[in-house]
Amino acid sequence: MYEGPVIDAYLFPPVRSRPVGANHGLDWENDPRLHRVTKTFGRSGSQVYSGGEDSTVSERVPTPPPKDGHELLALMDELDVEKAALMSDEPVPAGTAEHVHQRHEEMDEVRRLAPDRLANVGCIVPPVLGPATFWDVLENPRLLEAAVEEFDLKGLQIPGAPTATPPNDRWFYPLYAKCVELAIPVFIYVGMPGPYWPMDANHPKHLDDICLAFPELVVVAHHMGDPWVQMLTHMAGKFENLYICTCAWSPKRYPPELLEFLGGRWHGTRGADKVIFGTDSPLVELRRGVDDARNLELPDDVLEPFLYGNAQRVIWGES
Repeated sequence: MYEGPVIDAYLFPPVRSRPVGANHGLDWENDPRLHRVTKTFGRSGSQVYSGGEDSTVSERVPTPPPKDGHELLALMDELDVEKAALMSDEPVPAGTAEHVHQRHEEMDEVRRLAPDRLANVGCIVPPVLGPATFWDVLENPRLLEAAVEEFDLKGLQIPGAPTATPPNDRWFYPLYAKCVELAIPVFIYVGMPGPYWPMDANHPKHLDDICLAFPELVVVAHHMGDPWVQMLTHMAGKFENLYICTCAWSPKRYPPELLEFLGGRWHGTRGADKVIFGTDSPLVELRRGVDDARNLELPDDVLEPFLYGNAQRVIWGES
C-alpha cells in the first residue's frame, strides 16, 4: 500500500451556486440522456457516489460530498490528499463570458482558502453553435489571459461531447496558442461519454493533430480514453507533453491496458511518468477513489509519480 501524499488532479469544488447553463445545462435527475450515468454512479441530486460492478449505493454508507471549501480541505487532510486541481463545469449550452467569469469567481473563493494546496482549472465560452460562433475565435484567449491574471488559473478545460466539436477544430487553435504563451496545461475530454452524447468528438485521434501543431502545449487527456485506452497510452508514449488522467474511473476498474502502461514502458517511455490520478469527485467518491488507488498492486516507484509527482510537475510546475 502506498502511504505517501496524493494529489487529486480532477475534482469539482463545492460552490455557492451554478450559473445558468452550467453543468451542461442538463437536469441530472430527469433528463433521459443522463439515465445511464445516474444508474451507474447512483447520482441523486447533490449526493453523487461511485458505483461499479462490485458495489451498489445501497450496499455501503458513502461519505457525503463536502458542502463547502472548509469541509473539502478537512476531508483532504483526513485522506492525506496534499493538493487538488479544482475543475469548472463548462457553461454548456448557455455559456457566455459573464457565466465564465462568475464560475471563476466562485471557484476562486474556494481556492483562496488554501492557495498553496488548491489550483483552479478554468472554463471557456463553448462553441455551441458550431461555425456560427467562429466569428470571434479570439474571445476565449482574451478571457483566459484575464482570468489567469485575476484568478491565478493553473489550467484550462476544453468541453468535449456536449458540443460535438472535436478538440482539433480550428476554433480552439488560438486558445491553444494562448495556453502555450501562458505556460498552462489544457485538459481535454477523451473517451466515450457516459451520457447519450455523440462520441466522435472525444476520440483520442484528434489529439494527434493538436500535439503535432503545438509540441510545447501540455495536454492532459481526462476520462482515460476508454474504449481507446491502448491508443491513448501509445500516444502518451509518443508525445512528450501528452498525459492521461484517470478521472471518472474507480481504480478497481482501471482497464488492463492502462495498468500495463503504468507498470511498464512503450517505445522507451515509462508509463508511470505519463499518467495522472484524478477522481472526478464527487462523481467518484474522494475517499473511495483515494483508498482504492493507494491499494493498487503496483510498486511505490510507480504509484508515487502517478498519485503525486506527475500532477505536481504538470499543474504546479514543481518537481
